[in-house]
Amino acid sequence: MVHLRREGAARVLPPLVDRSAYRVVQESLTNAIKHAPGSAVRVSIARQADRTEVRVTNSAAPTARPATGPPAVPPPGAGRAAGHRGLTGLRERVRLLGGTLHAAPRDGGFEVLATLPDQVNPKPPRDTAEPRQEAEDAPESALRLTAARRSTRRRFAAALAAPVGLGLVALVSCVLLAQQLTTCVLRPVDYAALRPGQNRGEVARLLPERPFRYVPDAVRALPAPPGTDCAYYRSNGNLLDQVDLYRLCYAGSHLVAKDALPG
Repeated sequence: MVHLRREGAARVLPPLVDRSAYRVVQESLTNAIKHAPGSAVRVSIARQADRTEVRVTNSAAPTARPATGPPAVPPPGAGRAAGHRGLTGLRERVRLLGGTLHAAPRDGGFEVLATLPDQVNPKPPRDTAEPRQEAEDAPESALRLTAARRSTRRRFAAALAAPVGLGLVALVSCVLLAQQLTTCVLRPVDYAALRPGQNRGEVARLLPERPFRYVPDAVRALPAPPGTDCAYYRSNGNLLDQVDLYRLCYAGSHLVAKDALPG
C-alpha cells in the first residue's frame, strides 16, 4: 500500500531539482518492495519557503523477519544502468545540488528523507537603482539590445516550464502506479491454499485489496472454462519486471478453476 501526501503550494522547480525528487521516490519505492514486500509505504512531498522535502517511509514487512532497509553500500554493478539510482548515488546527486539526503531504519521499517533547494547556486540579488540610471543614460540601440535579451530569457524560461511540469506529473503517476501494482499481489502461499469449489466469501479472505487491471491481451485470450468470469492477480510486487499472473475463474458464487499464467 502506497500513500501520497503533498503539502504547500506547487511551483516550478529547476529541471535538475525536479528530476532528483523523482529519482528519490523511484529508488525508495524499489527498495521498499525489494527489502520489505507487502509493507505500507508513505510518500510525502512538502513545499517549504525555499526548498522541497521528499520523505519516503515504509513499515516493517508483514513477516517474521524484521525489515532492515536497503544495504548501506549497493552490490557491485547495482543501479549503474539506471543512472546510479542506489542510495549512494542519490546522496551524491542531492549533495551536488546543495541539498541533503538521510536514509536509516525507523520504527522497524526504513525512511529516506531528501531536502532539495528550490534554486541551484542561486545568484545574490542585485541593486536595481544602478541599472535604472544606466538605462536612462544608455543610447536607444543599447536599450533595444537589453530588451531583446530579456525577451529571450523569458522565452527560454517558458520553454523549460513545460518539461518541468511534465516531470511533476510523471512523479505523481509513478507513485499512483506503484500503489496500484502493490495492492493487487496475491501471495503464492495464499494462492496455493485456494481450492476449486470454495465459495467467493472463503476465497475473498485470502485475496488482496484489488485485482490486477493491466492484463496483457495475450493473457486474456488464453482459454478459460466456459461460462465463467475470471479475475487476475500479480504473483509478486516487483515493479520493474514482468511477473507471473494468477487467474481465478468463478461460476456463480464458487471458484471453479485457478491458473498460474506467464505475465
